[in-house]
Amino acid sequence: MAKKVELDLKVIIGIIALVIIAAVGSAYSTFIIFSRGSAPADQNQAASASKREIGPIFDAGEFMVNLMPSGAQPHYIRTGIMLEGSKEEVVDELDKRTPQVRDLVIKLLRLCTVEELRTANGLDNLRTEIITGINDLLISGEVIDLYFVDLIVQ
Repeated sequence: MAKKVELDLKVIIGIIALVIIAAVGSAYSTFIIFSRGSAPADQNQAASASKREIGPIFDAGEFMVNLMPSGAQPHYIRTGIMLEGSKEEVVDELDKRTPQVRDLVIKLLRLCTVEELRTANGLDNLRTEIITGINDLLISGEVIDLYFVDLIVQ
């Protein structure tokens, strides 16, 4: 004989609640996955918004300096540095102040350790320090950015 299956109202409500929870969870997971996928597009828009014309460039030259000792073995850095000025007068002033600029860069490079330069923000911190120091020397205008054109840390 066939058995009669009876479902209680509580069981039906429980099953419907589980289906709703699963649907909401699935929708939320899909939203999170696809929102992460669109992040590079947002980064590309931010990068294109920050693009600008490059200003006049001053070649500060090549530097080869011993780094501050952090262990038994000595280390050094060899780099070429280019400075971007806010206007042409800045490049003229940097040209006149070349010995001061080179001295400042050498002082700041000698204070670095290999461990500091190998951190995620090591070069950015060094870049900021050099720009700030050079801007303190300048009378007309300022250095907007600094570019490491060669970089060897050994």
